[in-house]
Amino acid sequence: MSLLSNVISAGKGVVLKELAKLVGLSDEKAISALSLLVPALSKGLDRNAAEQDGLESLLGVIKSGSHREYVDNPETLGNTETVADGNAILSHIFGSKDVSRQVAGFVSGRTGINTETIKKMLPVVAAATLGTIEKDDEGTPVSADDGNLLKKLLSTDQDSGLDTILSLVKGLL
Repeated sequence: MSLLSNVISAGKGVVLKELAKLVGLSDEKAISALSLLVPALSKGLDRNAAEQDGLESLLGVIKSGSHREYVDNPETLGNTETVADGNAILSHIFGSKDVSRQVAGFVSGRTGINTETIKKMLPVVAAATLGTIEKDDEGTPVSADDGNLLKKLLSTDQDSGLDTILSLVKGLL
């Protein structure tokens, strides 16, 4: 199952419903946004993992287990702390608010969902995505040389348009 599928089905679909309710979207519209946001996060994670010490840092975050709370208790997705954590995750993944804004603009243009709604979704989706990764990895020993885990984490359908936008903003990283 891909990372996108895992996020959509996290908590037996409750995470999706909570996210959609939080930003005032139908489940279908939320899935439309997730289908672009999750691959963008995956690309950012992939780039981070390719950097020196990036994989170890990523696996350390996953091993912490603190993000699975968002899947175990989806009602926490709207909390101020969750949004702050999500923004910290985005900063780590994308390196700058400008990249997050450009991703939000791209997703808005592709889905027809206004940019402000996508900006509101982005940190929550980042937190839920990391929670999904941690939850999916529950009970699996993690080590920095676990290439299979990395492949599993980053296995999601990639969008060539998204690749283009992320390449354009790579200079900001």
